[in-house]
Amino acid sequence: MSSDTGSSGERPLANAGPILFIAAIGLVAVIGLVLSLFRNQSLPAYVQDSYMRVAGGLVTPDRPEVRPATLSASLSQAPPGVVRVPGLDKAGYTLDGGTHVMLGGMPAAIAIYHNALRDLVTWHGVVGTSEDLPSAPDRRVIGGVRYFVHYKATTTIVFWQEGPILMAVTSALPAEHVMAIALAASSGARP
Repeated sequence: MSSDTGSSGERPLANAGPILFIAAIGLVAVIGLVLSLFRNQSLPAYVQDSYMRVAGGLVTPDRPEVRPATLSASLSQAPPGVVRVPGLDKAGYTLDGGTHVMLGGMPAAIAIYHNALRDLVTWHGVVGTSEDLPSAPDRRVIGGVRYFVHYKATTTIVFWQEGPILMAVTSALPAEHVMAIALAASSGARP
């Protein structure tokens, strides 16, 4: 016994509107992703990438003592030019060493620090000004020095200016702790 409901046995066609709408949203998302791969990153993103490369490496705690003045003199022999590697021993951080890196095609200097808990902090120095930075979500003026605080993924980056060098301290520590490290780093700033 078959029941005839008056249909020809074919299923009705789905409404194409919602399907096309979802497909269009997907296409826009894919185009946005592809374009984001080719857009020029900002300086905070380059500093973040540099920090992450250091964080992915092995830190050897039993290195000979590195002095900030000695490392500053060594790093100042090549671009970005004369830099002041900050001493962070009063803040509880030991200088592990440093080298030259590229930040978005610009030569920069990096110094690497750790504390007794093995928390990582990096310092970067690059020729530039605060105008080279994207708008900072957090700006502070302390002791006449302007600080630009950027938040990237799990890290905080604090920038400040010393002459022609834009300095940055980066860490995955809480933001206020990173700010305190930046204040300690900038305390020996040249006038």
